[in-house]
Amino acid sequence: MTGKTTPLYVVCSPCRCVGTTLVSRLLTEFYVVDDRPVAAFDLADEGPQLSDYLPEFATIANIGDIRGQMALFDRLITEENAPRVIDVSRRAFKKFFTIAHEISFFEEARGRSIEPVILFIIDSSPESAKAYAILRRRFMETSFLPVRNQIEASSLAHCDLSPHEGKPPTSLDIPLLGFSLRALIERQSFSFSQFWRTVPAGLSDALDAKLQDWVEHIFLQIRDLELFLGCEDLSTYLTAQGLRRPRTTPRQGQRDTRRFGGDYRRNAGSAAMDHSDDQTGKAILAMLQKAADQSNDDCNRARTMANERSRRLRATEDRINQLETEIVHFRERTARAEKWLQLIQREIEEILIAPTAAARPTQ
Repeated sequence: MTGKTTPLYVVCSPCRCVGTTLVSRLLTEFYVVDDRPVAAFDLADEGPQLSDYLPEFATIANIGDIRGQMALFDRLITEENAPRVIDVSRRAFKKFFTIAHEISFFEEARGRSIEPVILFIIDSSPESAKAYAILRRRFMETSFLPVRNQIEASSLAHCDLSPHEGKPPTSLDIPLLGFSLRALIERQSFSFSQFWRTVPAGLSDALDAKLQDWVEHIFLQIRDLELFLGCEDLSTYLTAQGLRRPRTTPRQGQRDTRRFGGDYRRNAGSAAMDHSDDQTGKAILAMLQKAADQSNDDCNRARTMANERSRRLRATEDRINQLETEIVHFRERTARAEKWLQLIQREIEEILIAPTAAARPTQ
């Protein structure tokens, strides 16, 4: 690409529970870390939404009517010198891209040095593959970047954690996370940009290191995408030296003091303490496993209920369509019956009433 551009990230999927909000959060906070302006737009209608996690940066948008559509698409064009991030929900997916196609939105954006990038979260469902193919045909001139979200789509192949600087990005990889870290980032109070600068309270050194690797891997991919798009304002915070905060924490300092400040020989009391810590750790792991199993059961029940309600909704919609068809049919029959009655009335008047009236003797 030539020239300097401002990116417009459209994060989308026709499926639910695939992580569009998570990807939108990461994109938005990539710019927040560097204190750069960013405009995020929330088209989701199921919580927690992007605006719940980032109320200071995300604007709730509604494209259900003409006024809302004009407000959103005009702002996407006129927002100056700020990358745009759009979290397109499953329910808004079809309407958003239909409007974008009808008004040639992406073409107009490129004319204003705004480069749209459709970040499509790939999924194993046939619906996802079909929607992706339709978008590629409809928006042939627009950049597409598949997103491989390992967290929500565990059936996908695992991704490599090594960054690929200097190469055109072929996908955005969201690696797997353990249960405890996933629970942490799903809290509405959690911020990736704050985590980048400080250690959250109560997070162990090992988990802190894992989450730092995870966030760094994703942020480096976004920076590579910026370079590929030829963005005018590149990240200065993500550099080879001093890429992130040091991992040394007060917890580490306490461990070092205990190790280097006295006798290395273990006595019976320290051994008992280690055994107690080990038992406590096992108990915590068992509780976490139980919570994970319970969460999976709840998720499966929720999916079953959602599928059943979806089936009932489709049956109701089919019945409504059938009734509407019947209404149209009976309206047409009523109109034809009225025409026949009018014709019969005219014939009665012409054949019976008019001759009879003419044959009556005048008084």
